[in-house]
Amino acid sequence: MSNNVELPPGRTLNQAFAERGIPDVIKIEAFPLMGDQVSVFFEEASSSRRQGVWLKTDGGIFVNGKLCGSVDLWMDSSPAVVDCRCVSANRILYLYNIWERDGVRSSLAYSSGMRVEEIRSGRRYRCNDIGFDTRFDSLIFRVENR
Repeated sequence: MSNNVELPPGRTLNQAFAERGIPDVIKIEAFPLMGDQVSVFFEEASSSRRQGVWLKTDGGIFVNGKLCGSVDLWMDSSPAVVDCRCVSANRILYLYNIWERDGVRSSLAYSSGMRVEEIRSGRRYRCNDIGFDTRFDSLIFRVENR
């Protein structure tokens, strides 16, 4: 990895930001599960684009009683807090930020990514959808083990 950034297994660095001297931006997160329950808290969004988060485990995620292989949660159509039950042998919840542009779901762009902040029972994610002129506030959400 460039800039000697050590990443947890499963976490993917955004190389484009690292090349610009911002080595802590990730594209894909590997969130460690402490149990099988997590909550996603939508805090705020400042982008004109629709914002959300994609979630996946190796065994699926129950949301509203339905088992899904992966889940797209959109800030404008989800409750402020979404409770999920994760089925996972490897104890990892994979996630990344998503957005909608011209009615099309987008993710993992060259200049997209998240900055991660450790909090008491989980992590806060400050996201950028596209572009390098950013304050990482396109979407801010957190994931907490329950």
